[in-house]
Amino acid sequence: MSAKPLTIAAAPAFALPVLFLGYAVVANYEFITGLGRDIAEMPKSATEYLNGEAAIQIDTYYKKIMPHRLPSIDAMGAARYLAFREGRPGVVVGEDGWLFSKEEFEATLKRTPDLAEAAAGVVAVRDQLAAKGIELVVVPLPAKADIYREHVSYPAIPTDLERLYEDFRTVLDNAGIKTVESRAPLLEAKDKGQLFLTTDTHWTPLGAEVVADAVGSALGKGDAAYSIADTAPVQREGDLSKFIVTGGLAPLVGLGPETVVPREASAPPAASGVDIFGPSSIPFVLTGTSYSANPQWSFGESLKVALGADVLNLAEEGKGPVAPMRALLDSATLRDTPPEVVIWEFPIRYLGQTQLWNAEPAKEAAQ
Repeated sequence: MSAKPLTIAAAPAFALPVLFLGYAVVANYEFITGLGRDIAEMPKSATEYLNGEAAIQIDTYYKKIMPHRLPSIDAMGAARYLAFREGRPGVVVGEDGWLFSKEEFEATLKRTPDLAEAAAGVVAVRDQLAAKGIELVVVPLPAKADIYREHVSYPAIPTDLERLYEDFRTVLDNAGIKTVESRAPLLEAKDKGQLFLTTDTHWTPLGAEVVADAVGSALGKGDAAYSIADTAPVQREGDLSKFIVTGGLAPLVGLGPETVVPREASAPPAASGVDIFGPSSIPFVLTGTSYSANPQWSFGESLKVALGADVLNLAEEGKGPVAPMRALLDSATLRDTPPEVVIWEFPIRYLGQTQLWNAEPAKEAAQ
């Protein structure tokens, strides 16, 4: 039987490996021929090769002789994205240019979250706070792939994420933990504007405002009439687009920066007769992840308006929801000026992490 001819449709599948092989040949030719010019820079002793120092030196040498290395990687990433709608591990490419964190998919596919363990972890936090007379309120955040399921290429994933959100709230409610419903308000607000960024893991200031309003409705609004206003727009390169391409090539493949307009809340004028030297107290403390910590999303600012009260934001970026909470439990804030309520923002995508509840508390900043 004669071999089938190579079709045009199949050409892209062969083009990328050929391009990569060609690049590897050229790059290593430069490396080999460069040895004669820069032999003094290369490792010489056997010890260096045995203890790993040689590998570091060779890597440094590669980077020196190949300034085109990173642009070439970007070019390959752009080609892979355009040809196959794929990125490096860490991102899931959806439809219409939408990108999703692989963590959301792994929360249901890679490992079935132990919700009993999660409930026990939250109960332990609740009990520690209750011993100090502080109320805990948990705000579970639904997955971006759930809220914008129309852009997900795998229909079963959003349904599983919806179920995970509802099950998490159920186990917390059954354990007597006060929670705030955030998924329904986000779904209802989709016609008001974009609630999550297209190429980033995070929500927009509008998405944060919608959830802040839900918290205010659940907890009640105080007497302080905070106002809020837009600040200077920020151009943000999506954290998920970096798994595909960076720099100047990103806009060329439709993954350019997105505009974010942070918001800032202003306190009302101080009431006359207030003793400014009296003991200070803040009714609400917010902790959680980068959804709260990053000022670009303005969640803490929106909470001040929705709650009609000051909010101390102690959330931290890059540490998940548990470590910042444990840092708060050990902090001087709870010892010296305990709040009335701690609001714990908790994205459900973290429930799939195997070591979530073994997270070490973050070190408190020096006073």
